[in-house]
Amino acid sequence: MADELDLDDARRRYHFALAPEDLDRLPFYAALLARLEDDEGALGLLASVRAEQRNPMLVLAALHRAALLGHPILAPLYDAIRHDAPTDVDAAADAVIAVVRAEPDVVRSQLWRSTQTNEPGRSAVLQAVVRDLVAPDETMAVIDVGTSAGINLFFDRFPVRARDDGDPLTLVCEDEGDVDRATPLPRVGARVGIDPYPLDLGDDDDRLWLKACLWPEERRRHERFDAIVARYRAWPATTLLKGDALDRLDDALELAANDDLRVVVNTWSAFYFSEPERRAYYEALRERGASSNVAWVSIESTLVAWPGFEETSDERRRGASQVVVSRPGEAPVRWGWCHPHGRWVERLSRA
Repeated sequence: MADELDLDDARRRYHFALAPEDLDRLPFYAALLARLEDDEGALGLLASVRAEQRNPMLVLAALHRAALLGHPILAPLYDAIRHDAPTDVDAAADAVIAVVRAEPDVVRSQLWRSTQTNEPGRSAVLQAVVRDLVAPDETMAVIDVGTSAGINLFFDRFPVRARDDGDPLTLVCEDEGDVDRATPLPRVGARVGIDPYPLDLGDDDDRLWLKACLWPEERRRHERFDAIVARYRAWPATTLLKGDALDRLDDALELAANDDLRVVVNTWSAFYFSEPERRAYYEALRERGASSNVAWVSIESTLVAWPGFEETSDERRRGASQVVVSRPGEAPVRWGWCHPHGRWVERLSRA
């Protein structure tokens, strides 16, 4: 019975892996996820993953990694998709499923990993929120929980535009509501990341995994990642702390200058916490924010239910991320909504 429930859970996760707008944008991944959802072997692979990491993106990344390493069937197929070559996506998805059935270890061997994309597109959302939290003449410290390789610690290094300007580092984001893009960003002092398994952009295997976590149909994300790898050594220094959020939070906070506003950020990392871990993390931030200069920015799936926030019945929100913010001494509020990768952000009306 437990196995049956696990397969049902895996099926549901494959089914809801992409937001409705992304299903339309990504025909290959949409076709592949539909087949993974109906394949008993693929269901078993996902069901075998620990609950906190039972994310279909882990399976997709394992397949993409094999393609990047030159798998004889997957490599030419993914390369064609990544370069927008004319492709029969249904035939391509069938070919991938055939590999999953014939060579399940291509996926199984990578299921010990975590999906650690730390998508830089979310920096477009972070910039908008930070302008609300910190005055332009103040200095802030950023503490990124679930930082992976620390890419979003450089949130202020990315230009944000409404349209693509050809610069691979530019984040294209559609703003809705009263989103501030005009006010200068504050100075950033300490840049600290926390992760149980931090990745290193200078390490070949870590870099390959981060690349595999990107979606092959989004060529621009690949170009941006390559540009980040080429330039990050010239950007400000960061500190990556290995460990759990609760174990290292105070260590991270202590690295900030006393007068700087310390902004703790989690973007699709609390999604992987257990429910008790989530509650403890929320309480830790609430306590620190009530007694010191600590602010909080949370960009998470609607499946992450923070205390005091009602579920939404709006269908558009099903695949969106909710943005929750707390200022020092104040209770958390819902700041707005955004696409999980920062393609759009909506600022709710100010109180």
